[in-house]
Amino acid sequence: TLAKLLFNELCAEYEYTCFVPRCTDMKNTKEIEDKVYSSMHHLGKQLTQGVEKWNPTDLRQQTLLLVLDDIDNGSHVAFLQDIVLKNDCANSRYIVTCRDRNILNSLDSRVFDVKFLNPESSTKLFMSYAFPYPIEPSPSLNKWVPKIVAKCDGLPLTLEVIGTYLKTKVRESIWMECLQALDEAKDVGRLDDKLWAQLRVSYDRLGSE
Repeated sequence: TLAKLLFNELCAEYEYTCFVPRCTDMKNTKEIEDKVYSSMHHLGKQLTQGVEKWNPTDLRQQTLLLVLDDIDNGSHVAFLQDIVLKNDCANSRYIVTCRDRNILNSLDSRVFDVKFLNPESSTKLFMSYAFPYPIEPSPSLNKWVPKIVAKCDGLPLTLEVIGTYLKTKVRESIWMECLQALDEAKDVGRLDDKLWAQLRVSYDRLGSE
């Protein structure tokens, strides 16, 4: 999300721009190469001539803004290094998001660690989904808000999903049950596994329909 916001802010400053989401779905260089070249924009307009007619050397010495979201293997790194060489422009910018520090360390890059949300920001985000303006929580539910927020560990996706799930729930017992389930999820070790465990709290409580 932060990478997309940054891309939207900067793209007007570059001749060529490209944002590629979910690189983790592309397991080899050919897949990511095709995706990048088919998603390339020039002066705000998407190139339409197709991958087979597009020559990467067209990028040489042209300002390029390229964002690769969630890279996770060596082929992604190899592709990025190759396009940097072909572009050969000091004023270009390359932004990647990644969950593996070893991959980031293999690149000549600055690393920005995205922190978890603080309690104030977490509460604000949760409330925007659980009680969108002008709805206000009842006194009986208001006391559960800081407890639920604390169990979400500052993870934006968890706060959004749990807030959305609780949006229409007015019974205290449901909020208590949700808190207990989130508490159980805290015992999971790895961050990815913990996130899935937290998101399942709302999923497991869906009706069959």
